[in-house]
Amino acid sequence: MELKRSPTYWEAINFTDEAYEPVSKKQSARLLQTCEEKKHIVKMPKRYRTLDTYGLYFNLQQLGNYTAPIELQYIATGDDYYLTCRSPKTSRLTTHSIQLNDHPWLKQTKGQEFSAVAEPVLTTRTFEKAMKRKHEVIDGTGQIRRGFVQFPVTGQVVFLEEEDGQQQPLFGLPASFVYQKLELSVEKTTDGLPSTTYTLLLKDDLYENQQDLLTQHGKQPARLTYHSLPDVLPANKTIPYLTLQSKDPEEPMHKTISLRYETIVKDLPVRGFNGIGTDNKEIHGFLHPNEAALRDGNFRQLSLISDKLAKRIADELKDVTLEKSQGSRADIRYLTLIQDGKVQTFDLYLKTRANKTDFYVKDIRTKKTAKLSGKLATALAAELED
Repeated sequence: MELKRSPTYWEAINFTDEAYEPVSKKQSARLLQTCEEKKHIVKMPKRYRTLDTYGLYFNLQQLGNYTAPIELQYIATGDDYYLTCRSPKTSRLTTHSIQLNDHPWLKQTKGQEFSAVAEPVLTTRTFEKAMKRKHEVIDGTGQIRRGFVQFPVTGQVVFLEEEDGQQQPLFGLPASFVYQKLELSVEKTTDGLPSTTYTLLLKDDLYENQQDLLTQHGKQPARLTYHSLPDVLPANKTIPYLTLQSKDPEEPMHKTISLRYETIVKDLPVRGFNGIGTDNKEIHGFLHPNEAALRDGNFRQLSLISDKLAKRIADELKDVTLEKSQGSRADIRYLTLIQDGKVQTFDLYLKTRANKTDFYVKDIRTKKTAKLSGKLATALAAELED
């Protein structure tokens, strides 16, 4: 087994100041190839200027294969240029040295050089009532208060809630090129219901998300109190951000929302730049007559094999004896296994004997061939018949 990210199934989007712009397949392939290569990985410079930013998206999402995107950003220091790639699993960066003639679409090459912050920088701004947004909450001092978080290049800010002495994480917000400085604010809505919902808004030019903090049914509104924040959010320390409190006799409540910076991204629900979700760890298998049927998600030509069978095939192919393919190509020519945005496609060969059909799978990239065991061959034959 050798699952790899294939440029056939990944497409790049250029993040401009106010929009997302698709790029050519050739450019997408070069961006993916650069991120996948290991030999030009270097240490990230301490000072640099930021240039174009991209996201690489796995284009088989419509087949139920959710895969988090890969973030990319060109940076430069002096006349040296790099492409930084952010792992969708860990949010860590790899920095790849590049030559400009291999990336001719990079037009913006100038700019101010700066040093990235080592830990999140926190600032707070207050506004008078006249600046209030439609649903924005006024705090206990009668002012509007908005927080701003400037992210470092790695790690995540975790939002936690504490109530009745119990603290638990709400979600993690990994470092991202898309929201390098994020605004935090609180709104309340009723939507015509006898309850009031308080919501934390997360916002930047190209990003917006939200998290409900509280739904209140009592008659007295919750009182919102912001805590003083340090200039920098230190690693692995929990800092109170705001408290929601109500003395309503029918529904008393005291809840505190805190922030915590962790240098390692843990397995938490995320509000990343691609919305909400977790990587798809399952192995999926598809039978298809040609590459286009899979790439375009043509369900009339695709057959999905069971996840259990796909995993059995993948496990067996991790340790097999290589053979020469025998028999003739199957009517449905290809078998593709997919996991977390990585694919491996095989030519299918059938050799029919008296009471048995042998299956040979030949990797279309490496041309290596293996024969499936009898039980797997029988199970795969049943899938082909269906």
